Amino acid sequence: MPMYEEPVVGAVYEDEDGRTFEVIAFDENEGTIEVQYEDGTPDEFDLDDWYGMDLEQLESDDEDAVEEDDSGAPDDDVDVDEDDEDDDYPEEDEE
Repeated sequence: MPMYEEPVVGAVYEDEDGRTFEVIAFDENEGTIEVQYEDGTPDEFDLDDWYGMDLEQLESDDEDAVEEDDSGAPDDDVDVDEDDEDDDYPEEDEE
């Protein structure tokens, strides 16, 4: 099925041959899309070719990580010291 959506920079797509690539740049004025295949090979398409290609946009691992970060769970790198609860109050001297 032909692609009906504009390219999304940073998105990963799979073509009809099963090759995956990431959109690196999209220049609307020039009508060009720069991509990089997973093996590192760069390529460029014009917008007319893009809309004629049989592509599927894939979900990337980065998107999953963002969803997990937005879940409200505490970050692993935050230090929580339960002994610091009383730091707001001065310690009483015992004599």
